Amino acid sequence: MYSFKPYQFKTHQASSSQCPRARSGHRVVCNEKYLYSYGGYNPQIRIDDPEMSKDDIWLESKPLFKELWRFNLSTCEWKRMSGQKNYPIELASTAVILRGNKLIIFGGTAVPFGESCSNHLYVCDINDGSIRKVEVSGSLPNPQYGQALICHNNYLYTVGGTTGYGYECHIHRCNLSTGIWETVYICSGSDEMEPAGRYRHELAYDGKMIYVLGGGTVNQSFGFLEIPAFNLTTNKWTSIHTHGDVNCNSEVPQARRCHGAVQYTDDETGNIQVVISGGYTGFRRFDDMWRLDLVRRQWTRLKSHSLPCRVYFHSVGLTPFGKMYTFGGIVGDNSDPPKRTRKVHSIWLKIPKLTEICWEAINFYQKDLKERTRDQLLDYGIPIKFIERLEDD
Repeated sequence: MYSFKPYQFKTHQASSSQCPRARSGHRVVCNEKYLYSYGGYNPQIRIDDPEMSKDDIWLESKPLFKELWRFNLSTCEWKRMSGQKNYPIELASTAVILRGNKLIIFGGTAVPFGESCSNHLYVCDINDGSIRKVEVSGSLPNPQYGQALICHNNYLYTVGGTTGYGYECHIHRCNLSTGIWETVYICSGSDEMEPAGRYRHELAYDGKMIYVLGGGTVNQSFGFLEIPAFNLTTNKWTSIHTHGDVNCNSEVPQARRCHGAVQYTDDETGNIQVVISGGYTGFRRFDDMWRLDLVRRQWTRLKSHSLPCRVYFHSVGLTPFGKMYTFGGIVGDNSDPPKRTRKVHSIWLKIPKLTEICWEAINFYQKDLKERTRDQLLDYGIPIKFIERLEDD
């Protein structure tokens, strides 16, 4: 029997014969209909693997995945998009953001990590997987990987990253209309508020401040009690002191990198909430989840929300309705070689509208909706906006 279960993880079994292989270092985003997964890495797939040995795209890019996949959130069907032949070779630890029906892709590294890094900007059409390199000019960031992105007005901001040898927390921005890059801030050590260089951090954004969450270097990870924040109005760094969970001895999340982060607006307070999940320190892996209220600067450990397993180098996305999806990553305890996963999990981080709960229930009871015609679904009384979620574009 169906029951709505907020704040509990659900594992999604693929209903399609096509399914991406286990991977790490990829990036995912979500809209109301699909989860999209770009790139990734898995050195453990053998060249004679029966599932991959006839895959010309993988044979060209192995152990990286020159791929864009989409996962239908209603039908659980995976589909690999066309157009991967001309994808860039830097497919690990890229920075990806969804803007309308376009994926904006920046940075990344090929294999061996750090020997080939990118500062190219690409735009990928999520409707067909086609990609184009954006012609840019101006003061470009260094070629790196492990950066993080936000969009503010018509600008794309990139923060931090690594060449594999050095780490930085510089900020650059690109005017998405003109393609002109400019330097916003170079961390030179002249201001004590400047954060240390890092990669595989995450960003939160409240319309005025960029918050840098965790991240690290090959030897250290950064914590969450004091969070570096950059003011886009004054172009200055500051340090935001946060408050630990009052129900957990005032604890804050342990330092980490390679974690996931999403943000949403609380319907009651209007405050932005940021949720981080998983990650690792270099020797310890995490399955915990924490929520930060950006207005109150209060951390809350979501004890009942633990990830299904310890994971890092995974990726997470959030639907417009407040459902978080996780895909891939390195899982479990320390092992050699590392184990990667291709499982998809989801969790409601807030209570959605009743229509979304009803849609979830309908899909629970009627597994064959995707086999029905549009006229049949209309006769059942299903609104057209939900019918369109079943149909491939």
